[in-house]
Amino acid sequence: MTENFDSDKPDNVRTYRSIPTDEMQSDNPLSTIHQWKYIWVSGSGANQTCDFKEWLKYSTKQHVSLLISKFEQSGWAESSKVANFKSIGNILNHSFTSQPQKRKSKVEFSPETCVNYIQAAWLSQRTTGVGLHGQPIKAKTLGWMASNYSSILKKFGFGQIPKATRNLDTASSSLESNNYTKKELKRIARALLSDRKLLYKEYLDDAISEYKREVAFNRLIYNALFLYVYYTAAGQAEALNTFVVEDGWSVDKAGGNRISVKGLKTRGYKEESRIFTPRAVSKTFFEEHFELSKLNAVDLGLDKHYLFRRRNGNKPTAMNLDFYIAGLMTRSVLLQTIKAANPVFSLTCARLKSSIKQYAEEKLGRQGAMESNRNSSESTWNNSDYSKNSKAVAHRELAFGAATLFALGSNPSGGVTAAIATTKAQRCEVLSSEEADALRASSSVPVDDIANGGVCKGEDVPQKREFQKSNLETGLLDDDDVKNIACGYVIKCFMCRNFAVVDEVHDIWRLLSFEFRLNEAVAAHKSLDHFIKNFSEVKSAIRDIKKRFKKRNLKAAEKYLERQGCHPLWDEDSIQDIFKG
Repeated sequence: MTENFDSDKPDNVRTYRSIPTDEMQSDNPLSTIHQWKYIWVSGSGANQTCDFKEWLKYSTKQHVSLLISKFEQSGWAESSKVANFKSIGNILNHSFTSQPQKRKSKVEFSPETCVNYIQAAWLSQRTTGVGLHGQPIKAKTLGWMASNYSSILKKFGFGQIPKATRNLDTASSSLESNNYTKKELKRIARALLSDRKLLYKEYLDDAISEYKREVAFNRLIYNALFLYVYYTAAGQAEALNTFVVEDGWSVDKAGGNRISVKGLKTRGYKEESRIFTPRAVSKTFFEEHFELSKLNAVDLGLDKHYLFRRRNGNKPTAMNLDFYIAGLMTRSVLLQTIKAANPVFSLTCARLKSSIKQYAEEKLGRQGAMESNRNSSESTWNNSDYSKNSKAVAHRELAFGAATLFALGSNPSGGVTAAIATTKAQRCEVLSSEEADALRASSSVPVDDIANGGVCKGEDVPQKREFQKSNLETGLLDDDDVKNIACGYVIKCFMCRNFAVVDEVHDIWRLLSFEFRLNEAVAAHKSLDHFIKNFSEVKSAIRDIKKRFKKRNLKAAEKYLERQGCHPLWDEDSIQDIFKG
């Protein structure tokens, strides 16, 4: 929503929802600014007037014009524009007024002015107990503000604030976080699901008035937003812009107590489809909410089937969500117990998203976490510059290092490579050819190649003991013979700590051959549900292993399978071995 002050505004002025940062890093494309005042909807849902002429008191007309063009091309939502307009205005105001009275000069929005503003706010807090605007402010909040200013500067092409300056006294190098604990996450989910049942009952009550029914519906939408974030680890803004592809969405069983949700898109610079596999317990929620939101979209005549729209067709605002959480805290005994144990507890989409991401990564690994939630871009998770981790992730990495050192101390002659290979093999990870050779040379028991495409360390594990016990029960072998045989299972290798796979073309060929025969076994099963129940975890493990091979080796092995067919170990009768496993 804007207010025009010049009817002669050229028609060829470019307007984008969002454009790349590199394209924004240019001079002001407008020789004359035809609009100085904008009316944007703030995060609270109210109309906010943003008059850029106010900045002319602090900065030059040329620089303000440049900032206007950056705002127009930023692609920000209107609520973000309102917040950033206020932030930049505060920085310009402080930079100008803090100059000596007799030597005031126009200032610009730059890394230097941002740093001066942050440092002045921190100094004011330390000396007077309040920030520049009369309210107490935490160092952590100032660090977040500095990071936000740095992002704006980078988007505008003005440079960045040095990280050391942004950190201030925030101790951002600490591995601690304010994410919810596992116990808190479970209680939050139970509180939201319990509240949803009560709201549904109220919404379907014929005795209530239409106004109360509308209030109950809106609360169902707010509740669904938090549950959606809980199940998918999506951000609040992304969730609010999510819509359903009509006749293209589905909620299907995926095996392993998982479901597959397809047919969702987010509205951004370009529409991106989303496929994720949350736990099966969420199936009822997705199906019910998809139907409820569809009825609302049809009734309102919306252009798309948006998942989260109130009865008036608007998105839930931050104020709406705050009111819902305040009411939920009074209704839910579970949340009240969390609050009693942790007085600073608060329920927000941002913390819920961060906590779910961390928990999923700890439990499933980075790749598995991406598949289980909203299928985030791998570059977001595996960026080499993304070095800061949570304490739980750091502990897991530390445990891996400690296990490697222990393996090296137990067998110093094997070398570091053998120690790393030993530790990786305990986690069923991919070994390089060098690591596999070192493992064979250093192990006290035979390390054998197996039909599945990997190696077996041959150590005493539950799977091996179970196999030996089954052979003893048949009576065909005596005790000495049984002790000298290894494990003969095919399927259970993928759940055994003895199992590791080698990133080499012929070993990958064996693994792909096994996968090929496993896929054939689907047709031989009487019940697809039975196959999913018994072998879905194996399929998932193979899929995860293939993602960790070098792409060059995997591609070569796939071509080898296409030309040569299955590995000789996996002939036409091998499907029987799968059933035996």
